[in-house]
Amino acid sequence: MYKPQLFIDIGRLRANAATEKALLAKSGVEVMGVNKVFDGCVDTARALFEGGIDVIAESRVYNLAKLGDIGCKTCLLRSPCLSEIAEVIRYADISLNSEPRIVRALSAEAVRQGVIHEVLVMVDMGDLREGIWFERENEIVELVRLVRSLPGLALYGMGTNFNCYGTVMPTVKNGTDFTALVRRVEQALDIRVPRLSAGNCTSYHLIDKGLWPEGLNHLRIGGLHQFGIEYVDMKYLDAFHHSKKPVGRACSDLYVLSAEIIETNAKPTVPVGELGVDAFLQTKTFEDHGTRRRALLAFGRQDVPSECCTPVDDRITVLGQTSDHTLVDIEDCPDPLHVGDRVAFELDYTALLMACQSPGVEKVFLDR
Repeated sequence: MYKPQLFIDIGRLRANAATEKALLAKSGVEVMGVNKVFDGCVDTARALFEGGIDVIAESRVYNLAKLGDIGCKTCLLRSPCLSEIAEVIRYADISLNSEPRIVRALSAEAVRQGVIHEVLVMVDMGDLREGIWFERENEIVELVRLVRSLPGLALYGMGTNFNCYGTVMPTVKNGTDFTALVRRVEQALDIRVPRLSAGNCTSYHLIDKGLWPEGLNHLRIGGLHQFGIEYVDMKYLDAFHHSKKPVGRACSDLYVLSAEIIETNAKPTVPVGELGVDAFLQTKTFEDHGTRRRALLAFGRQDVPSECCTPVDDRITVLGQTSDHTLVDIEDCPDPLHVGDRVAFELDYTALLMACQSPGVEKVFLDR
């Protein structure tokens, strides 16, 4: 039965993971491998583990449940729901936390299941997503104290996040401020916090520039090994496998979507008739380029958004999309394309995320 195919290059993903671990180790930084874009894919998680990354993070508990046979430690990359505490303890070795009520529930369930669950206490340094607000230091101290005092729990570290909800950039100042806050917590409790987890792949730009604040020793990273891109300055990192397309497309040839042509035709480039809205209630404008050859592909917006797909063949351009169809201009292809041929696209993060979650896309794993 036909489905568009997503080819994932496991071999180069594994190599990128090994490169990432070695690169960050030079700065004294331990890496947690984020696998959530692959929707709990065991093959990609195993590639990270075989590349030397010991802890794999997912944002859904049901995805963590798939990783049991790999041999890695697992982390729930968001705060647990009260309604899923038993599953969190069963499938996650580590979780991110900022609520005392949830921490107490984790402790009780860890005792019941006879395990030790590690807690990464989250502090919000300004991005306005998870974590205790950085100015409420007494609350931060008390939560760390609570984690250390409850049975069944251990302090994995303290963490913060940048460049997500609030788009706040990781900087030397907020990194240094976070380190200073952790040191005050350590002084208040007479402890040593083992890990200062300073964000996601965007924080790498400080390491790349030689500006990494002293004391930060942990990152939770996906995009770096997945795409080989430094996202703040938007540049490729040559140590990693990455696309040869313009970096502004933010795509990768490690992830190629292939879809079958179901119709070819030569048609005007401007619709004929009075224009209204499309299937998604959007208005459109069209430029008249005369009559050109086009192909209709058997995948649509319910699978992968076309604006996040870059044709492998630069002579093909994406015209648009409906729920089940993608339209491409093939006028400039020297070799004529026919019904039954396939057109391939490199995917960016958003397209990869949706393709991995879509049951309508077949996943094919390459190891080269």
